Amino acid sequence: MVDILGVSLSAYTLVMLIFFFVLIVVLALGDIGDFGIGADIDADVTAGLSPISLPVIAVFGTAFGAFGTLFEAFEYGVLLTPILSVALGSLTAGGVWALMLNVFVKTQAETKVDFADLVGYKGQVMIPISPGHPGQVVVITEARGRTLLQAISEQSIGTDEHVMVDSIVGNSVKVHRV
Repeated sequence: MVDILGVSLSAYTLVMLIFFFVLIVVLALGDIGDFGIGADIDADVTAGLSPISLPVIAVFGTAFGAFGTLFEAFEYGVLLTPILSVALGSLTAGGVWALMLNVFVKTQAETKVDFADLVGYKGQVMIPISPGHPGQVVVITEARGRTLLQAISEQSIGTDEHVMVDSIVGNSVKVHRV
């Protein structure tokens, strides 16, 4: 038991409260840090949610503390309590990870933009365009937000210049300077 401000809390309850506070902060502020270990990103990395992301770890800690508090109250013993707490905390965090991956990440990643709907949109050149050589423009769409597109033009257009999408040519958009 740990005594905090005159209240006696078990170690499991304290862990639960700390991780619940972290979870609330992450939910309110968004991701508050990138705790990735590697600096190099492989070319075949797919977008997704890491099972060791901050929200998932916070859910695990909260569930671990909650289950530990319950098992301790039911006097499951000093060996069975942490084992069950880790197992059920892992299942809870895994379930939350699977839910977030399927509901949030995959639905956003699978949103497609119909090129025909882009005619008339304004964009900004990210890679310069010259006649006969495609470049890239970014267009803000309602379906996907920032959308990077291959672009062609009959005139030379430099980086950061604003353009208007005129038509669709194959898998590119034809643009002109605005």
